[in-house]
Amino acid sequence: MTPLKVLAALLVLTGCTTAAIIEPRPICDFNVVAAQRGAGSIPSEVPPTLSGMTEMPLNSVSITDFAITNKIVVESTTARRNPSGTVEVWARLVNCTDFPLQIEGRTHFLDESRAPAEEGSAWHRVFLPPRSFTVYTETSTSTARVKYYFVEIREGR
Repeated sequence: MTPLKVLAALLVLTGCTTAAIIEPRPICDFNVVAAQRGAGSIPSEVPPTLSGMTEMPLNSVSITDFAITNKIVVESTTARRNPSGTVEVWARLVNCTDFPLQIEGRTHFLDESRAPAEEGSAWHRVFLPPRSFTVYTETSTSTARVKYYFVEIREGR
């Protein structure tokens, strides 16, 4: 028996005749993302009114561009106050596609009454290689006035 036939016989005996299918990472489940989307909170100072729009939730990231809603996932978002008193926000974003993406993000910092504490930041471009993650960050210029934030994400232009 030739060495090749011996190897083939061993593979058959050990059950290695078919290759395992390994999914590329990350694996994104957009059904979970859709199930987590709910109505935003309504400010307590204003009585609820009917609106055709759902409020963007505070202290979160919203993907505002339909073109990338099924391409990226927000894995996490958080903020902290720096020693100088400014607020640093960051969001971990995952590219769920097999091709590179350019996205842009901007942050709105709000005060205790949910009014703008400062102008919204400029759009900042972030590059995501295929099936990878990156972190978008922004820091406020205001100090004590910042209480809340929200981040907008869109496809790079």
